[in-house]
Amino acid sequence: MNLSEEQLSEVEEMAGLFFSPLEIAINLELDGDDREYFMAAIECKNLNNPIVAAYMRGWLRTEVELRKAIRQSALNGSSPSQQMMMNYQREGRV
Repeated sequence: MNLSEEQLSEVEEMAGLFFSPLEIAINLELDGDDREYFMAAIECKNLNNPIVAAYMRGWLRTEVELRKAIRQSALNGSSPSQQMMMNYQREGRV
C-alpha cells in the first residue's frame, strides 16, 4: 500500500485528533485488504511502515501537548491534574 505525502499527513492529523485506525482507513477510502493491513500494522506498531509512523507521530504529538497542559494545571494546584501526573510518573518508571 503506497500513500501520497498528502495522505500520510492526513493520517498524522487524524491520529492527532485520536480518530481510530478504522475511521482513518474509511476516510482514506482504503479497500478491505488495505484497511485490514493498515489496522493490523497499527496494532503491531510496525514503525517501518510509513503509514504507521505517521499515525504514531500524530498520536504522540497530541499526547505531548495534552500532558504539557496537564502538567501546567498540576503546577497551578489542580488536584486532579496532580493525580494524573503521578499516574504518568508511575506508568513511565523503568
